[in-house]
Amino acid sequence: MNEPPIAIEINCETGVETVRPLTAQEITQRNADMTRGEAQRQAKEQQEALELAERTALATWIAGHPDLPEAARNALARATGVTLPGGTG
Repeated sequence: MNEPPIAIEINCETGVETVRPLTAQEITQRNADMTRGEAQRQAKEQQEALELAERTALATWIAGHPDLPEAARNALARATGVTLPGGTG
């Protein structure tokens, strides 16, 4: 399965399809694009994990302060997208 990557080009005017191997420059660009895409995916996953940890910490903090008025607890939960134990938020 080490076939060289190919490009498929279709002439829109004639409908003729041309299949050719990628050039060295196209392969380099393709690899750079894949590397960049993977880095972006990982960064997004890390950001999502951080946001989840922050929401969890906030929910824990709110839940640990029963002295807060219920309206304030609910407002904090809604404003931050946190779900409090018992379904408030």
